[in-house]
Amino acid sequence: MAGNDYAMRFTEDKYATKLEVGRELKVSSVDPFWSNILSYRSHFYHYLTIRTIEKNMLLFCGCPAINSCVNNLEVKLIRVNRECAMLVPNSKEARNVDYTFKKEIINLLNECEQLGVGEDFIANVLRGEVVSAIPNNMLLVNYLNALNYIKRAYVNPIDEDFLAELYAKLLGTEELTTFYRNSEDRNPENRVLIDRVYTSAPVTLIGTMMNSLFTFISSSTLPTSLKAMITFFYINYVKPFAKYSEEVALLMAKAVLAHEAFGDAVVTLPLERLLVLPREESARIYVEVQKTADVTYFIDYVYRYLNKYCDSFLDDMAKAKVSEMREDFYQVDEDKEIEEVEIPEEPRVETIDLFASSDEAEKEEPKAEFKVVPPVEEKVEYKPEPQVEARPAEVEMPKKKTVKVTYVQEELAVAYIPVALDEKQAVLLEQDLLERDPELKKGEAKFYARHCTKGKKYTIAQYKKSLRCAYETARTSMDHLAELLYYRKEKIKNKYVYIPVERE
Repeated sequence: MAGNDYAMRFTEDKYATKLEVGRELKVSSVDPFWSNILSYRSHFYHYLTIRTIEKNMLLFCGCPAINSCVNNLEVKLIRVNRECAMLVPNSKEARNVDYTFKKEIINLLNECEQLGVGEDFIANVLRGEVVSAIPNNMLLVNYLNALNYIKRAYVNPIDEDFLAELYAKLLGTEELTTFYRNSEDRNPENRVLIDRVYTSAPVTLIGTMMNSLFTFISSSTLPTSLKAMITFFYINYVKPFAKYSEEVALLMAKAVLAHEAFGDAVVTLPLERLLVLPREESARIYVEVQKTADVTYFIDYVYRYLNKYCDSFLDDMAKAKVSEMREDFYQVDEDKEIEEVEIPEEPRVETIDLFASSDEAEKEEPKAEFKVVPPVEEKVEYKPEPQVEARPAEVEMPKKKTVKVTYVQEELAVAYIPVALDEKQAVLLEQDLLERDPELKKGEAKFYARHCTKGKKYTIAQYKKSLRCAYETARTSMDHLAELLYYRKEKIKNKYVYIPVERE
């Protein structure tokens, strides 16, 4: 019973190494406890199609605690993607978020590579005004170009050609003269014969190991974020390039995230914070994975940081949204001129004493003109002398002032109103399409029924936003609609558009 408790404690509460178990239990030999721990973990093992340098198959332990951590990150990435998708393109809020994320990415690269560039240079990079600079400093410009390539190349499979194009963007060249590293790592640890710890893969194994990684990316059914982080680990483990292997590893992880589930928003998310994790702790984790072939140690380590990063990103976006709403709320509309309105005072009812002496009447300055109404005479037999009673004076009501509002009439650049179906017509058309064409999916019919105006050009991003689906789903659906001749697919610059085809 105690063995099972230890197994769950050192797996679920903390995914501990053998050395950590010995330290916490304070025993000289942990073999009996360790065998129980491994037996418990074996029920959750997933063996991967990628191998270590010693040809051992890497494995992942999907125990409840680790799975919960992975699922939490997936939900947060979905929220980040949704928040970014809700931003109005080219709005002040969208530009601020994009600028903030890119600035943090540049600062993190500057710290990682120890370039030491100043704020002025970084500002020029963000404005796109850097034409030429020291080759090392051009990494900042080239890295942003590589991120843009990931956004554009959503239809390209993540294979060796994709990696070559990505690496060329990072180097700032149109054509690569060399690709994978052709010289061995000179680190002394690579020369140890017993219990060797590799700091990079031998040159002769790079091609084989990278091909196995591409197979893993295309065929694995693991959650997308998990697949992306394993890709990040493996490229850092192999180190296939003479320089910038860490940057390439993160770019490839972002490509997996963007192409398979989370769209463009995740590309500019500053996950580059992973490049500046504590070096000693990261090295210890890599050594542990290499010795045990258990990549869960790396996943447990890196996901703790990723969940915190996503929390901070969501908080920053929420603050930016509140700030933007506050500015919009208090902003004065300059297109409207409104005159101030004077509120009239309430009329005051005053009485006048007609029996007051003339001296007293002179002392009091009349505040208004009064008209005295004589009393109504009643018919009685005895008529005494008429007495005048004090009556309320009739006061002239002040005139009301009207509010004058001036509106500036805006002129439109077009002289027509675009044709559009109302929602009832769109629903009827959607139902008709599904009954006529059994190959058409419900989501495709829903989108087409509302986006079928002749001459217009629709995009995958519009489908994704309208149906609230993943980017890959949107791309597949739009291509399927083009195959069924609902749209004609055309390429404008680096972007595909879909034009409605006239149908009977």
